[in-house]
Amino acid sequence: MKTKIAPSMVISRFAKSALALAVLAMSFTACKDDDDPKPDGGDGGETEKVFIPTKGKTYSYKITDSDGETGDIITKVASTKDSAGLTVHTIENFVRENEEQRTYLSKAYAKGGTTTNVLPYPVVLKELQNQINDIAYISKFEVTGFPQYQFLENNGKVNSALTFQGDPIKVLMELEIPVGDEGSVLGKLEARMTNKNGKAVAEESITTPAGEFKCTKWEYSYDVYTKFETEVTAPEISTETIQVTLWTAPGVGIVKTIEKGEDGSSTTELRKVE
Repeated sequence: MKTKIAPSMVISRFAKSALALAVLAMSFTACKDDDDPKPDGGDGGETEKVFIPTKGKTYSYKITDSDGETGDIITKVASTKDSAGLTVHTIENFVRENEEQRTYLSKAYAKGGTTTNVLPYPVVLKELQNQINDIAYISKFEVTGFPQYQFLENNGKVNSALTFQGDPIKVLMELEIPVGDEGSVLGKLEARMTNKNGKAVAEESITTPAGEFKCTKWEYSYDVYTKFETEVTAPEISTETIQVTLWTAPGVGIVKTIEKGEDGSSTTELRKVE
């Protein structure tokens, strides 16, 4: 009689969704070394476009997935702290999706016309660990590839660079999976996410429920690889490339994002500024 491992698809889905959530959280972390954007004459005397949420304001977003599921994000600058002459911003992102709530904190700063975002992947992967603990015992949990950074050129012109620094993020879990009255089986989950550099592809105006914004449109991608196997089943291997389109506006930060992959798409759009 062949044993059926029901949790396998759930575990693989958790791995992919957690990594995707990391990218979503990362998208809401743009700041610079002043609370208010100021002109910068470093680009032929033209004004530098600084894509940051304004301190003291709250930004509400709607998440809509192609399968009909929805969620919300509320983001704001929680605090600023000077560190060796550089103002480091803490960005708070409250996410509510699928009747679950979570808060992601990340750090960001800017210098020399480039915004640097310290990506909050450890928080997201800790959540992945908690979710899988609900259906299996994790006997081993290893994560490599930190720290991770994202860099945005603040001038926001076509061909401005959007780049990443850091090795691919790798997750290894060894599991004991209950199978009802039959006891448990041993399993292993491997997941890897690799960010790909991108660039600004256009300067355009877009309209959302929060109003009309003059934006820089960016495009980049990331690859997600997962492999799940147990002592009684063959490996389940999945490789997917997610294409990301991102619109940012000076003094606002993120206005809209669209992620597209083989399994569907997800759109996050600014709905209100208070």
